[in-house]
This record gives sequence, structure tokens and C-alpha cells, in this order.
Amino acid sequence: MDEHVSPSLTVRAIASQQTQIFTNYVLASFPCFFRCTETRVPVNWVEYVDQRRGSMNSCFDWAVRTCTAAYMGSLHDDPRYLHASEELYRRALRGLTHLLANEATAKSDEALASAIALAIFEKHNCSSPDAWLRHASGVRTLMKLRGAKAHLEGFGRAMYIVYRNFLITAALIEGEACFLEEPEWRELNEQIAADNAKLPTSSLYTDVMERGFLEVLKVPGFVKRTRELQAQPSKERADFQQPLLQDVQATRAALRGIYTEFGVSVSMLRSGHDDKDAFVGPVPHFFFEGYSSLFARGVRLALLILNYLIVIMDPKQRTTIDSDNFMLLSDMARNQQTSHPTFKLKLPLTPPKSPGRPSIVVRSLITAENRQPPTTDWMDRIITTMGLEAVHVCLVG
Repeated sequence: MDEHVSPSLTVRAIASQQTQIFTNYVLASFPCFFRCTETRVPVNWVEYVDQRRGSMNSCFDWAVRTCTAAYMGSLHDDPRYLHASEELYRRALRGLTHLLANEATAKSDEALASAIALAIFEKHNCSSPDAWLRHASGVRTLMKLRGAKAHLEGFGRAMYIVYRNFLITAALIEGEACFLEEPEWRELNEQIAADNAKLPTSSLYTDVMERGFLEVLKVPGFVKRTRELQAQPSKERADFQQPLLQDVQATRAALRGIYTEFGVSVSMLRSGHDDKDAFVGPVPHFFFEGYSSLFARGVRLALLILNYLIVIMDPKQRTTIDSDNFMLLSDMARNQQTSHPTFKLKLPLTPPKSPGRPSIVVRSLITAENRQPPTTDWMDRIITTMGLEAVHVCLVG
């Protein structure tokens, strides 16, 4: 792993080992997401690490070693690797600080890739309650500094695709709208979807998923606007409530349509394949099944949140919404194995006759109590549900 740990290893051997262990780490932490998106980017993460065989003492290499050391420590239950990962983390942070001191290097792929790798490590490590949110804020700042066009080509696209869903999580927890709603970034997402459609491995379901993401990234903004609406006096609230309610209902209708369309496209892709088939198109059956079921779960979680917002703004719809949410939650409960084991779905929702006006509460599930090691697919579940598996959203009051 490191010349200081094993001085007898040559630099070439270290580089080769780093690539292999990083590959194993990626396939353990992001199995479905990586295998189902690796051909949609010009350069994926494993290829980027492999291309850097002569660069072993850069900030990004320390960040990669941080993740792989933690992975090896968890895999072999060896505290020495875990302690090494903490030291490597501090070393990588110092290197990142140096890169950020200059605007030119701050805009580099090296800086953003290092920040993302360390952000993923912190999600697993949870050194402090809000450490991963500080990292997410840093990644967001770097992306804005670079601009959307910097993430259209090369490794920039892979970095953007792997982290954009975590930005939805962070926005929900921080109570802010996701900046990816802005026109420049929406254009980027639309261009990515258009480019995907041209690939020989393209399928209808990839287009549906991109459109689903564009709808889900509106959810944090709706939550923020609904809270701001609740804080206004009754007279002012009446002026803004109807337009917001219409926007939320329109997004809910769009997501329902996408959910149905996604089911049809997946069924078409499965057509002619039975459970014993090794492949569904170009994607191995196991990974495709996991990827598609997690995306569908993310859409259901988004619908659940939108339903909560409708109840807040229009209590008369409570009975209908509760019935819809009951079905959504029941469906997810039947597939409980895909969710975080500490996240227990509760039925029914808050009692319909609860006193007072209901409000929405968002709780982070990326905590020291809930965290899972990098040898599990925890990050895969979060990223493929468009960041929504990392939050618990409910109505209170």
C-alpha cells in the first residue's frame, strides 16, 4: 500500500497494487452504480487511477490510499490499516489545502477528485457529525468554481456523475435548494442524457433515469419553499401557496409517469431473458437488477416527500395522500433488504388528527450510529437512490 510500510516494494509494484485494490474497493462500495455507468463516461474512476501509475505522491494518490487502506482494514478486520487510513487522510487534506491555495490548481481534476475521494471516506468514517457535510460543501464550491462545462468531457464527467446525487442529500439536510437546478447545470444534465442516447450501449431506461434525476433534484428546493411558506403570515401565504402547490403536484405527476415508463423500459430490456441469464444487454444481470430496483426506490422516496409537502399545503388531501403513502411505504417494506438496516419503516404515518399544523422533518442517516464500512454497498444504495436513501423524512405535528 505504501513505500513507508513496505520499503522493499518497487514503485511499479505499488502502483499496480493501488489500481487493483482500488478496483476491489469500488466494486465493493459502488457495485451496481459503477458497473451500470462505467461506459457512460470518457474516463471512469478505475481508468483514471490506472493511468496515474507514475504519480504516487500527489494529493489524489494519498486520497485514494486513504479509501483503500480503510477498505483493507474493514475487509481483514485489521486496525493497523484503519489507523493508517486516518494518517493518510490527514496527509491528503494537507495536500488538498495546498492545491486550493491557487485558483488554477483549485480548478484542476486533481483537486476535485481528491475532494470527492475524501468526502466518500468521511461518509464511512464520520469523524464528526457534520464532517461529511463540510466536505460536500467543499465539493459544491469546487464544482461551481470550475463551472458546468468542465464536467462535460473527460474525467470531469465521471467526477460529476459520481457525486451529483450526494449533493441532493446535502441540500435536503441543510434545508437549501440544490444548485444543480440552475440553468447551467440543467443544461449539463440534458447534454449528458443526449450523449448517453448516442452510445452503442444506450437503452431507453438510461434516458428515463436521467429525466428522473432532473425531477428529483427539485425536491430540496420544494422543501425549502414549503418551510418558508409556513413561516409567512396567513395573508401572504395565500398568495404563494397555490403556485407552489401546483409546482409540487406537477413534479409528482412527472415522477409517477417516469416511474411507470421506467418499469416498462426495464421489462422490455428483460424481455427474452430469464433469471439464469448472465446478461441483460451489455450490463450483467445482477448489477442491472440492483441498479434498477434502487432507482425505483429513489423515485418512491421522492414521491413520499412530495406527498408530505402536499399535505402541509392542502390538508384536505390528507386522506388520499395517506392512502398513497401507505402503498409506497408498504412496497418499500416488502423490499426492506435494499434499505439501511437501521431504517425502520413505520405504518401508518403521523395520525391524521394530530393537533397543530404538520411540518416536515429531514434527518440524516449518514451518522456514526448508522454508518457501514466500505466493504458493504451502503454508498451504492445511497447514490443509486439519488441520495434519498441517506435521509429519513417524516411529518410531525
